[in-house]
Amino acid sequence: MKDFWITNISNMNVGLSDLNITIKAYSSINLLDNKHYNFTLEELKISLEKGSLYKKRKYIRLRKNEPKMLKANTPLLSETYLPSRERSIINTKQEKYDELLVSDEDFANDNADLI
Repeated sequence: MKDFWITNISNMNVGLSDLNITIKAYSSINLLDNKHYNFTLEELKISLEKGSLYKKRKYIRLRKNEPKMLKANTPLLSETYLPSRERSIINTKQEKYDELLVSDEDFANDNADLI
């Protein structure tokens, strides 16, 4: 199977009018993937020479190699750059205030005349 990988390097979605597709921001796709697209190599070469791939060359780049995909089950280590909740720099303190400690009976008696 041949590959024709392109990458959108901009932060906005880019439409390719002659191919009738939109490439999402910062994404890579294989236009010769039979599962998703139905393009011929000739169509893609024409678009690359004088079509929308040529006009949008500022935003869309042709890739020579397939992008490496990350594995889905990559374990997270505790030394990663994202801190876990256990290592938060904010300490929460549970305080009890006497004026907020009200029993259910006292609350019911105080609000009985409202009904």
